[in-house]
Amino acid sequence: MSSSGRKRKQQLKPRQDDHRSPVKRRSVDIKSEPLDGYPALADYDLSTADIKPDLTELQLQLVAEQKAATNTVRLELEEQESDSDEDGYSELDYQAADVFCQDDMDDYDPDWSSQQAGSRLLFKFPIQQTGLKFGQRFQGPQHYFNQLLGNRSKFFSSLAQSCNLKGGELKSKPTTAEEMEIFMALSLLMCDLKLEHLSDYWSTNMFYGLVGFSGKMPLERYQQLLHSLNVDAPQLQTGRAKLKNCLLLDFINERMEEIYNCGQQMVLNEPITLWKGALRYQDDLPNKFRTNALLLHMLTEQSGLVVKILPEIVRKEDAPAWVRNSRQLVEHRNKIALKLMEGYQGGRTVYASKFYGSYGLAQELAKKSTYCTGLLDRNRYGNSKALVHQRLDSNSISTSYATSLMMAKWRRRAKSLYFFSSDCLAIYSKEMAMQKTNAKPKLIQELEFQLRPGNDGRHHLIHYQAACKELPANMKLTIFLLNILVYNAYLLYFANGQNARVGHLKSYSEFRVIIIKSLLREEVTNEPLISPQKPETYERSKNKPVPEPRLKTVLHEPMLIQQNGKPAKKNCRYCHKGGMLQFSRYMCNTCPDKPGLCQEPCFLLWHEQLKK
Repeated sequence: MSSSGRKRKQQLKPRQDDHRSPVKRRSVDIKSEPLDGYPALADYDLSTADIKPDLTELQLQLVAEQKAATNTVRLELEEQESDSDEDGYSELDYQAADVFCQDDMDDYDPDWSSQQAGSRLLFKFPIQQTGLKFGQRFQGPQHYFNQLLGNRSKFFSSLAQSCNLKGGELKSKPTTAEEMEIFMALSLLMCDLKLEHLSDYWSTNMFYGLVGFSGKMPLERYQQLLHSLNVDAPQLQTGRAKLKNCLLLDFINERMEEIYNCGQQMVLNEPITLWKGALRYQDDLPNKFRTNALLLHMLTEQSGLVVKILPEIVRKEDAPAWVRNSRQLVEHRNKIALKLMEGYQGGRTVYASKFYGSYGLAQELAKKSTYCTGLLDRNRYGNSKALVHQRLDSNSISTSYATSLMMAKWRRRAKSLYFFSSDCLAIYSKEMAMQKTNAKPKLIQELEFQLRPGNDGRHHLIHYQAACKELPANMKLTIFLLNILVYNAYLLYFANGQNARVGHLKSYSEFRVIIIKSLLREEVTNEPLISPQKPETYERSKNKPVPEPRLKTVLHEPMLIQQNGKPAKKNCRYCHKGGMLQFSRYMCNTCPDKPGLCQEPCFLLWHEQLKK
């Protein structure tokens, strides 16, 4: 074959180049361009020609058509954007410039010193009995779920009434309390069974193995109730830190305050962020500024029991309050923390995560007679600059003091950990000498215990959420709040249910199955009101009147501690009850277990508490 014939054959062969750029071929349209412009195709059979447009071009055309077709109004939570800072800091529109301020005393940026500058803070915790106010022990899962709801029929009737008010605008069929129970059960069951689309739960395809959803409620009816129950978009846009008229959120806050007495130790852990259709902890996301993200700030106990929820929608104009190492960030998060702590102050100790922790927060809570201990960001406004830049050897600790607050830096190996506390100032700098060489400070151990719950706790709260992609963000929030109700009921059951040594406690998955079956009116084994191993004579003797014991006046006096004939020290029992470690040379020889107590003021406070 001649060279000209070989070239002609190569021209007729379809191109195999898979990396052709659609930008270079943008002006070429194979369907509309005349074939006379291709001399090589003059005598070629076009019926067998393998000439196809680039696949990338078709994809771009489809995307352009879809964007032009979708002209619907989107909710504020659906228009979420983040900054593109490579270092993860949220310094938007940053430019080099001098910043001036007045030369005044800043309450959030104190003068730090190496010696203790203020006196020890003493706050008295007034509540003696914590936990459920009207609860009974050794009950089944349904008892604690119903107690959290209050009047169960009244709760679902109020949900039905709320749906009817909002559903009247949509001209949907009125609902009832029984239908709302089925709706809640299906919503909880959807969080257990992860499917991509909402219609898959009502599919008759046996591949999914689901045949009960359509028998309980049609798909169209479920969507109507979900639209009627969710938080409306205009109400989301009104308040900066509150979702108005959110029935479920307000109910959780009010009901927990009504039936539960919180303990002395409270936790401000990382908030939960609703971002791109999924709920995650804030520390699990890259540290960037996110516009229209929904944050759920939660006040909890160490067990994970959600006591109070405060929502916040982050808008673009809030960017200055998210700049790292800024006073606006400290002010903004202090307002949120103080809002959460309303009604839960006075003698309590708050353990704050790195998201909230700052000197300003400890100072504001001290004004409310509340201790504050937590972790610190290295560049948080108000930190001791000398302590931050100080070089430490491995397994060493250094402290700085400002008024009644201690800031400490502890280095274990390569990384350093920053923390603070508004109580127990004098002992933590010397604590490393009291322990083994590789031991952690006691305050670090307490912070890890309070702020880092087990993997099961994080899994229970985050794992059970709606996985359907087409559900809007506000509907996912509604389903998530329903799961928080069940989660709180489980923690109440776990703390007050059957004795673990006598009866078997249900796991969280088993607890959810029992609650879902009760909502669907399925057969559920009747749980005993008391532990089956308890004798009947106990119930008879429980109602007998107990004679009042005759109290004898006992004189309590402090006594020096001696061990093997030598002076010794014991930890102060009153300080230890508040989460502190303080050693004392004195003890009470009259009390049964001879507790160690500080001579002043713990000895007096301890015995005043015993009298009550």
